[in-house]
Amino acid sequence: MKKFVSGLIVGAMLFAGASAFADSASLIGQKVQGLFTVEKNGAKVADAVIISGTAYAPVRAVSDATGAKLTIEGKKIIMGDSSNNATSTNEAKTLTDLKSQHNKISTDLNKHQERITDLENNIIPIQEEAAKLQPKLHQEQLDQYKQILQQTKAEVASLQQQLTDIDAQIKALENASK
Repeated sequence: MKKFVSGLIVGAMLFAGASAFADSASLIGQKVQGLFTVEKNGAKVADAVIISGTAYAPVRAVSDATGAKLTIEGKKIIMGDSSNNATSTNEAKTLTDLKSQHNKISTDLNKHQERITDLENNIIPIQEEAAKLQPKLHQEQLDQYKQILQQTKAEVASLQQQLTDIDAQIKALENASK
C-alpha cells in the first residue's frame, strides 16, 4: 500500500512538472493567424507568421537583410552590429573593457583546453577500447567525441586569435596614452 501511495505521489509530481513546462513554451500548438511578407527596399526578405497578434520572422533572414552579425551560443541568439559598425565600436573601447574581454576569453580558452585534455586523455581512449570490444555499439560515440575534439580545437584557435587581437589593441591603447 505504501508503494502505491508513493508511486501515486511521484506520478502526480511528474505530471505537475510537465504541465508547468508546457506553460513556458506558450507558442507551441498556437494557431497561425496570418502570413506577412517582410521586405527591404522593395525586395522580399522572408515571410513572417502572425501568432496572437505578434509577427515572427526568421532571425537569420532579417539579420542578413539588415547586415547585423548573428551568433548562436547554446540556446541564445545574439544579434550584433554590422561589420562596419563593429570596427568603429572596437576603436572606441577603453583599456578596461579590453582587459575585461581578455580575461573572459582567457577563462574560456582554459576551459576549452581542459576539455581537450579530458577528451584526449580519458574519454577517447576509453571509447576506443569499448569500440574494439563492441564495435557496433561504441563506434558512433567514438566518432562523436572525435568530432567534438576537432570542434573544440577550432574554437581554441579562434579564441587564441581573439586574444592576439585584443593584446594588440591593448598595446596600441597603452602606447597612445604614453
